[in-house]
Amino acid sequence: EAFGFESRADRLVAPWILSTADTMPVDEKATQSRSLLMCCETPEPVEEELRLIQTKAKRTVKYANHNKVFMGHLALALSTATLMVIFGMPLFSSHLRQLVFGSHLCADTYRGFYLTNGHPNDAEKWEKVKAFSDLTAEQVEDLVDCGFIPGTYKGYWPNVCQFCFFSLLTNTGKTVQTTLQGLIGTFIATVNVWVLYEIFPSGCLMVCPDGMDKCDASEMVYKDPNYIPAIAWIEAPLFALFWILSKAPVNMVMFLVSYHVFFMSNFLNPSFTGLGGTIPMGFLDLYWDSQTTIINLTSLLGGFLAILATLIPKPLLNTKALQENAIIAVQGMTNAWDDSINYFCGESQSAMRHSIGSKMDAIKGAFDRTEDSINGAWFEHFDVAHWGVARQLFRLFVEEGRNMNQVLQISKTAMVREDFQGQHVTFARGIRDDMKRCNDATTTLFTHCCKCCVDGQLDKQERDDLKNYLEEAKRMERQLAKTFRQTMEGQPYVSEDLANENCFIYGFAAYVKTVVDFAESLPTVADEFGQSKCKNFCENLCGSIADMFSWNLIKNPDNLKFSFVNFLPIVLTFMIAYFADSDVDHLFVPHAALMPGTLALIITASYGSTFKGNIDRLIGLVLGNVIPLLVLAVVFSFDCASWMRTVTQSVLVFLYFLTFSYVYYSSKNWGFVGCALCGFGAYPLMVSCDASGTGELGFNYHMRSNYKIIGQTTVAILMRMLIETLFLDHAPRDLAVKAMKDLLETIEDCYEEFFKGDYEAMKQKHDQVEGMAAICQKFYGDTAPQLEFAPGPRMPFKHKFFGEVQDKLVTVIAELEVLTLGASDWKKAEVKSEKSTMRQAAEKEEKLHKRAADHLGNASPKLHAIMSSQSAFSLMKQDVEDTMKRIFTTVIAVLEQDKEQAMTESNNQLLKDAFNQLTAMEGMLDLEAAPGFYKEVNRDMDGELKTIQPFQFASVVDDTQARLTVVVNSLKRATTALGEIGVLCLRENIY
Repeated sequence: EAFGFESRADRLVAPWILSTADTMPVDEKATQSRSLLMCCETPEPVEEELRLIQTKAKRTVKYANHNKVFMGHLALALSTATLMVIFGMPLFSSHLRQLVFGSHLCADTYRGFYLTNGHPNDAEKWEKVKAFSDLTAEQVEDLVDCGFIPGTYKGYWPNVCQFCFFSLLTNTGKTVQTTLQGLIGTFIATVNVWVLYEIFPSGCLMVCPDGMDKCDASEMVYKDPNYIPAIAWIEAPLFALFWILSKAPVNMVMFLVSYHVFFMSNFLNPSFTGLGGTIPMGFLDLYWDSQTTIINLTSLLGGFLAILATLIPKPLLNTKALQENAIIAVQGMTNAWDDSINYFCGESQSAMRHSIGSKMDAIKGAFDRTEDSINGAWFEHFDVAHWGVARQLFRLFVEEGRNMNQVLQISKTAMVREDFQGQHVTFARGIRDDMKRCNDATTTLFTHCCKCCVDGQLDKQERDDLKNYLEEAKRMERQLAKTFRQTMEGQPYVSEDLANENCFIYGFAAYVKTVVDFAESLPTVADEFGQSKCKNFCENLCGSIADMFSWNLIKNPDNLKFSFVNFLPIVLTFMIAYFADSDVDHLFVPHAALMPGTLALIITASYGSTFKGNIDRLIGLVLGNVIPLLVLAVVFSFDCASWMRTVTQSVLVFLYFLTFSYVYYSSKNWGFVGCALCGFGAYPLMVSCDASGTGELGFNYHMRSNYKIIGQTTVAILMRMLIETLFLDHAPRDLAVKAMKDLLETIEDCYEEFFKGDYEAMKQKHDQVEGMAAICQKFYGDTAPQLEFAPGPRMPFKHKFFGEVQDKLVTVIAELEVLTLGASDWKKAEVKSEKSTMRQAAEKEEKLHKRAADHLGNASPKLHAIMSSQSAFSLMKQDVEDTMKRIFTTVIAVLEQDKEQAMTESNNQLLKDAFNQLTAMEGMLDLEAAPGFYKEVNRDMDGELKTIQPFQFASVVDDTQARLTVVVNSLKRATTALGEIGVLCLRENIY
């Protein structure tokens, strides 16, 4: 609304009530309605009724706006369920079935109208009608409608629903992405089997020799004399393994391998006659009604429905989400600074600081959501026209947003910790007015920048406005730096009393600097991308393809484990089905692709999916076949031709898909189960009335076959669980400890680089720390003791302690960000090019080597030179590193503890010593050398402090005095957080 965009918050759901334009305010709409009613002399009861309807409509809109997440998921579930029922109607309704697929008397390959010629039950003697004008009255009575879609499509119609649910996500962009991946995978599988049939036209089909009608099974020979079984048996597993090993998208691999095992099961079936087809396409010996074509077309239709479901009734576009979340981020950021400045420049401490601090923390979510929408937005417009420029500008917006969140935390911590004692009020009065004016100018600039991102077009007027707003923000930035220097006159170089004040204004100045950098970079980024769209697209496409088959990525141990954990159960279940007995009473069906195909559709994206993940798969697959049994039990109670049967089946299928698709979209813990219930429940639910053996209509559905499906899917999941357990060389708790150990060691390396003065290396290691912290967070959910199916002799994992340590490490990692920002010279953020993983790794490695070589010959940064020249700095370094070493060693010891014994009784002498030292530590929560460091710095820097001029710095972020205060304060807070982790360790020593 701030940018003039149309707000839909007050729209009514009954537009016929108000005849005025949608942009007219609601009150004016109501006034005009009343005027119209009066002119028409509408009776008072009617006017009152309309007013009541209007009030209810307003309440409905208000409820929808206040429950956006719930209403969004519900609307998507309603849209999906409705589309599934609409496209299932040719199966549910006998009349529609005959209209679409034709009469049950027709052969599956027939289309259009046929004359029975007096043989209604013998389709081979029918004659296709070429022109109705040639028919006689008697012949019209013998006409049979065989529909406009070949009957062979009817058996694959549920594939539309299944493909739809496995491709559908909660926004349009990602749905388009997964749909394209699934379609590409399906197409590759069909091309592979088509090539095989081109080489061996009859596949593995066996016939009796010498044209005999009957013969013993041992006498049968391959119909194709050139068929070589070894080629098919080698190709089948190697093709699947090749794609599972590759780094292709998981959704693509799922459909590719699933259809590959389906096609190969048929290809290796001695009784399978081939892909079929009687309606030629006119090229490459392809047919509209062949098995491969039907699967590709029904998958295409399913993908279309998945995309359509995200567009109606309300488009769930990433492009729109980018704009909305960016606006929310800008408004949230500006409001947070308004509130924090007003509070910090007050005269007393209050609980309001906690509310403001929570608002500051919440802003990160808007930037995160904006980042999540960037990649998906590409699949909505493929960077065509101004949308591509807008997406690149939003990528710059996200990069700058990361910096804004970092500096926001600096000011937030200072605000929350400030006690308003000492010289705080004097400092605040001196700086308040300039901070507010600077914030107003920055808000105007930031808002205009966001509008430029939304438009994706920087015309001359926008560029001129941007230039004017930028100059004003820079002027206020310089004025703030001058006022800060004047306010700090007479103060020591590093003031303990004004430490929080220095940190707060430094964080605010860094925010202003970030917005200024953002504004300066906008025109450049827009112009550069506008000139290199095609080049960027080609580079990204080629890079993605190269990543799929990168040997360095494929040979990664985790990728190899992931691949074989998924591949082996697929191969084993394929072999079980191939060699299964043909007896109908046996569980397994010969040459059925159910088990391997199902396992292919639940391929996991990572190795070590845990016991709970497999249980979720089992629940989804079993219930996806059991609940449809209950639904069909009701449907079967009606006659096949009854309209009640059509209504009942439609309603029950709608409720089924509505319920479980909502679970899929909304539940974090049960989302996969909901997806499996919808996807795997499609085939048993989408049944129609077919001709029975006597030629009469009825449900061609047998409970025995459904029980077999349940049994086979259960066997498949159990086999996967067994193989995953064998490959799982470490329990989830051990993997969690290893992840925590890697995280702690990298944090130690970061602080080591800081004390060495290699701030660039510290920044790069800090980027690794964030990824490692996310891995530890994932393991927190997998290591809960209640998830253990059969606990062994080891004592329960210290799950609560594991989570508490992660909570405290958040502060330690956050202070790393502060150290990185405060210690390093200010650098403008850049838009990172969208490169493939392989190229990113190569460039990162090259950058590390180059930085190491450059660091050897470079002088220490000025800030590090000031700090390292103080003797107390060495004491601070030793204090932080010793505390960190002891505490981190003890953390690992506590997590590894699997026996009920005291830490001091451990067999590991190093751990015993670390714990004893931790127990004996004094002042664990304090950086004891900090006061001495303050004195030394103030003594040595007193001369330089007197020479600093008010206009010497263009921004407070360039002021060494403010930066040094920020750095030392950060070290103190990090030490306190480390001490709190040490206290947690001591609490665990209860034996």
